[in-house]
Amino acid sequence: MEQTISAAEWQVMRVLWAHPGATSQEIIQALQEGVDWQATTVKTLLGRLRKKNYLRMAKETSKYHYYPLISEEEHLQGQVELLLATICSTKQGQLVENLLDTGIFSKKTLENLAIKICQLQESAPEHVVCQCLAGQCTCGHHKKGELR
Repeated sequence: MEQTISAAEWQVMRVLWAHPGATSQEIIQALQEGVDWQATTVKTLLGRLRKKNYLRMAKETSKYHYYPLISEEEHLQGQVELLLATICSTKQGQLVENLLDTGIFSKKTLENLAIKICQLQESAPEHVVCQCLAGQCTCGHHKKGELR
């Protein structure tokens, strides 16, 4: 299973996904507009990401260049799977609704979502069954006070 990364590490990875092979100086420059980090902070984050196998470092000429070992799409899919595994299956629809309320979407994206929803409706169950252990959720599918 992929290790989780912090919000700060995520910012570094976003630079590398946009600019694979960037040097630490290039990463620092890219981040300067949005965050007030010292160069040592960015280098510490790069070291952590290497230990977590998110990136590799290669010496080219006299500088080190950093390359992502996982794509942004793979990482996002892993994060979605991790999130869905941590919430009650009966609340996953609520999560999607919250994303729609919170996010910013183009008309084309919303059209694609509408098509996807129509496709999923054809095979969707009438009710989603809770898969949580008793005492882990508040969906109401467990007897009140029941703990195993």
